[in-house]
Amino acid sequence: MDLTISRPVRIFALVALIAAVGGGAMLAMRPKPSVAPPVVSNNAAAKPAVIVPHNVSHSTASSKAKPPVIETTARPSATATTPKTTTVPAAAAAKPKAAQAVAADGLPMAIATALRAHRIVVVSVFDPQSETDAFSYAEAKAGAAEAGSGFVGISLLDSVAAGALTTAVGDGGLLPSPGVLIYRRPDSLVYRIDGFVDRDTVAQAAAISATAPPLSGAGE
Repeated sequence: MDLTISRPVRIFALVALIAAVGGGAMLAMRPKPSVAPPVVSNNAAAKPAVIVPHNVSHSTASSKAKPPVIETTARPSATATTPKTTTVPAAAAAKPKAAQAVAADGLPMAIATALRAHRIVVVSVFDPQSETDAFSYAEAKAGAAEAGSGFVGISLLDSVAAGALTTAVGDGGLLPSPGVLIYRRPDSLVYRIDGFVDRDTVAQAAAISATAPPLSGAGE
């Protein structure tokens, strides 16, 4: 077999080789496009750009870029109340409690008040620690109701009321225990019963006291 290459083939191969080498040289010599650096303004350099992802809205990005402002000013509670100051009149503060239990005429205030509502008032004097006095108190109250008179109970353990009544009676002795005193308006003592007495006797004495003269001699 003859492997000798003909002259025309060798010439073609040489031309093709020269063309390939020349084409590569031309590609290597072609100038490359220059990439201009990004232009950064002064504002951009002072404030870093905020990168917003595509799936996040502009309002969301803004809220993340600016931290919330926390108000630290203390505000008074809505439920706080201001304490109120109670003012007591000077006359009321200076007036002793004992004087409030005694009327201007010297009688215990309870009797003076009852005489404003009733012309005749039955007063039961009793010792609350005595069982007998308890019965006497109940009978005196019932007798006053039968006569349509007022009723007041004065305990001997009430030092203010009992002391004022002792002075008002004016006989220099002690109050009866138990006992019944009957007053007529305005402040006259017209009947006195020492010891236990039933309701019928009290009712009869209250009826007589409407016209009986005062025991103490005080006028009406």
